Order: sequence, then C-alpha cells, then structure tokens
Amino acid sequence: MYRKEQRRKLNLLMKNWIEKEQPDDDKIQSLKKDLKIHDFICSLLLQREVNSIEKAQKFFRPDINLLHDPFLMKDMKKVVEKIQNLKDQRIMILGDYDVDGTTSTAMLYKYFKNIGYNLLYYIPDRYNEGYGVSKKAIEYAEINKVSLIIAVDCGIKAIDQVNLSNSKNIDMVICDHHLPDDQIPNAFGILNPKQENCNYPFKDLCGCGIAYKLITAHNSLVDCSIDTSIFLDFVALATISDMMPLIDENRIMVFHGLNVINTNPRIGLRNFLKSINGRIDESKISFNIGPRINAAGRMKTGKIIVDLLIEEDINRANTLSNDVEYLNQKRRRIEKDVVDQALKQIDNERYTNIVCGEGWNQGVLGIVASRIIERSYKPTVVLTDSDDDILTGSVRSVKDYDIYKSLSDCQDNLLQYGGHKYAAGLKIKKSNFEIFKNQFESIIKDSVGHKMFTKSFSYDLLIDFSKLTIENIKIIQRMAPFGLGNKRPVFRTNNCFLDSKLKFLGKDQQIVKSIIKDERGLKLPFICFDKKSELIGNKLPFDILYTVNLNTYSSQESIELTIKELFIKNKPHQWQGL
Repeated sequence: MYRKEQRRKLNLLMKNWIEKEQPDDDKIQSLKKDLKIHDFICSLLLQREVNSIEKAQKFFRPDINLLHDPFLMKDMKKVVEKIQNLKDQRIMILGDYDVDGTTSTAMLYKYFKNIGYNLLYYIPDRYNEGYGVSKKAIEYAEINKVSLIIAVDCGIKAIDQVNLSNSKNIDMVICDHHLPDDQIPNAFGILNPKQENCNYPFKDLCGCGIAYKLITAHNSLVDCSIDTSIFLDFVALATISDMMPLIDENRIMVFHGLNVINTNPRIGLRNFLKSINGRIDESKISFNIGPRINAAGRMKTGKIIVDLLIEEDINRANTLSNDVEYLNQKRRRIEKDVVDQALKQIDNERYTNIVCGEGWNQGVLGIVASRIIERSYKPTVVLTDSDDDILTGSVRSVKDYDIYKSLSDCQDNLLQYGGHKYAAGLKIKKSNFEIFKNQFESIIKDSVGHKMFTKSFSYDLLIDFSKLTIENIKIIQRMAPFGLGNKRPVFRTNNCFLDSKLKFLGKDQQIVKSIIKDERGLKLPFICFDKKSELIGNKLPFDILYTVNLNTYSSQESIELTIKELFIKNKPHQWQGL
C-alpha cells in the first residue's frame, strides 16, 4: 500500500515537470543562421519572442533611449507643471515602508533636492498607521505647511484621506501602480498606467518606475544638467524586489540600474555590498539586499532606509546600515519562530492554509505565508491580533491563482483588503474569523474544481551536458536580468549519476556539493540546497532540473549546475521530497 501511494505521488510529480512549448525547427535554423549561435540558445530566445536580429540587439543591449515618453501617462503634464509652480513652497514625499516605497521616496527626494526644492519626506509606521496614506501623515503635512503631497507606491484607494488633504488645502499627487477600484481619489493628479483612459503603453511599472517617469518628465522641461539615469539603481531595486515582470521598459531600466549599482554604488548601499561576492545581479537583490531593506519597515520603521539611501556621509551611512542589519537578523529570528508555530496549525485536508496567532509580529506575516506555501502548496492567510477586536494579516497565492479576486468575493466579511493577484493584505473583526475562514475555503474549493493545488516545475529544454560549454553559458548569462517574464533558463537532463562523494555545507548541513555525470559520461560539478535526503546513498539513475552558473576564481572559469528538482528512478520508496 505504501509503495503504491509513493508511485502515485511520483507519477504525479513527473507529470508536473512541464516542458515549455518548443519553437518550430525552421524558426530555430533561421535565427541560428542570422545570429551564428547554437540551436538550443536560439530555442531559448524564440521562447522569449526574440525572433530576429533586430529584436536580439534590443534584448541583449537594452537601449535607454527606447523608454516610453513619460508624457503618454495620464495627468503627467499637469502634475509636472504643478511641481514647477511650487519651487518656493514645501513638498512632502510620502512612501510605503517596503523596498518600492522607500526607494521611490529616496529617489524623488534626491532629485528634487538637487535642483533646489523645499522638501521633506514621510514614511508611515506599519503598526500605528498601517499601509498607505494615513490621517497622521496629512496632519504632519499640515503642521509643516506643506502645499503638495506626492504619494508613491500607495494612495490609489485613499479616497477619504485625499478628501481630508483637500479640506486642508493640501493638494495630492498619487504615483501608484496598484489596481484602482471603480472609484478613485479626488487627487490633483494620478500617475497610474492601470487607471482608465491612460494611454501609457506599458502597464507593469512598479511605484518607483512611475516615480522615475515623473522625474524624467520634469527633467525634460527644466534648465538643469541632471542625468536621470543615475537614479535607475533605485528603480532596479524596487522592480526586482516587487517582482515586476522584467520585460519591455522594466528590462531596460533594471539592466542599466544594475550597471549603476555595480559601477558607482550609492554610498548608502556600499556597506551591504561589501558582504556580497561578485557582481550584483537580480538574484542577489532578491535574496540579499531586498530583504535587508524590507526588514527595517517590518521591524521598526522604513524611514531609516530612506535616511540610508539619501545619506552622503560614509560614516553615517555605515552606522545606518549596521542598524538595518541588526533589524534584519531580528526579523529572521522572529520569522523562524512564527513559521514553526504556524505550521502546527496546518490542516492537510483543507484547500487553504489559514492560521492565526496571538502576538505574531505583523512585519513578518507575508514572509511566513510564503514559507508555509513552500511546505504546503495552497493559498495561505496568516493573521495576528492587531488590537482587541481586529485581526491583521497577509495573503499569498500559488501559481496562476488570483487571490485578490477571492478576497473580493469575501469583502462583506472584511474590514479592509488590497493587493495584487498573488499577494494581498487584509483586516477582519475577530468575531468574523471563523466565517471568513469557511467562506474563503469554500470559494477556493469551488473555483479549483475540488482538486488540490499541485506545484508544477517548468523547464525550457531537455539537453545533455555537451551543450553546456563556457561560450554558450556566457551567451545565456547575457540574457539577464532574469525574473518574471524572462526567467533564468531551466534545463532537464535525464539518466544522471553521482560521480563523487557528497560534501555537506551550511549551518544545518543541507547544502550539497558533488560531481554529476550524464548518460554520455560527461561530468559537471553541482550544488543543491534541499535535496540531501534524496542524494545520500543513491547509486541509481536520476533526472534533474537545473540552472547553469559560470564561476570565476583566480581568473579561471568553471561551470556549475544548481539542481532545482530531481527524480530518482526505479526506487520510488526512496523519494523524500513530497
């Protein structure tokens, strides 16, 4: 009975190794003739709709001059003219406390300060004010005699707050990328490509991307010599951390932003970068720099990040970055504790994970939800008590499931909600918890047709190791930056064997390094991070999904695979990863 169930799970797993649609051979050969590169790289490019020399040039050499005209964005012209008329008055930049919000705030502050504007900035307190434009922020603006508030990465749902600001004769401009509701705030201007009647051709900018369009628009109409591309490091940090698709002008801005970070890093970032080996890429921002920045807003205040990003004194910047690192370490400890508690509440028979804890830190709820999904692949809600009567929480979804729509269907039982397709936040009354829990479960159960969510793993190509030459990998590396819309290529190779003793690294010895060979006998080193139990003692053939890295040490280049998934053949009872 046990073996039969294991085989069923293994068959299910293998069905969920999904090969991406392969291009026609005629198209591959045509592109190969033009570009003079290997067939399989042509396949990778065609999968990304790069099907000509012209498109290949734009893809491999993103041209900053091909960014869209910022004045195509609705309200841009009148917003810029408004700002131009306020040179002698005070403007307040108001941003969210995450990476997108703090980088947007820092960028606008640096740009407008450099050209002589009277500025201050405001980051709301996550715990006392919550997300977005708060009453307290508007009162702060009134006390400081502010004429205009520029809200970045928030504000598109701040109807009451904008009305309050208007009543105090403080105009507001909203730079937000979140999806608007049917009713939008009565702000002086709204910069959001997703709003109705906005003809801006690219809809997937993050908040910082929209703020960048604002400064480029302003810069084009004023007599100053600022090269706005120096601010693209902010845009790169925000776009990657907010998991925006790296296509169209996002790809262009991130490409050039990463170059700024690597060639002339901002003083406030230099301390972070010291501990990171090699060139800073999108992966290092996602897993290293981004979490550090977010930790401040999660644990204390996002203001410290803005202070850090605009700081010009190296000693002061080092002090601030050390403070941020302390908060990050604290965040990691708290996160682990909450995850351990939350996992005990998981019901494997349900279609959703809905957990709630007393005194759980609000700042880590989103991360905890993501960690739970890694263990139990279902839409997940993590809630904590924010006061005597209210539960506050974060929601995370799984691939191809719109969690925002499901929350909308539950809105009668919610005090507040907002977010994206895959990530959202909410507030509910404690008395409505069980009602919401059952309603949310029922909606999702009905929508998926009574089938449990199953994690799938897509890969680009089935290849053998002979294709993985240093020359070919260098071309693949030039396909970066990688992310949504342009994911790092994942390859499949079948019938592999271990060819060397396993080495175990890391604090918990879960990192595995060794040598692997394919069925033709070609050998390559590999690393993997969570497959220890599957590999120990294995002498059987196995199939792998992996990415390829090119390491450089003492001027010597070497290839290394990073194994993402593996399937051990002929011995299903050994599988440990389900």
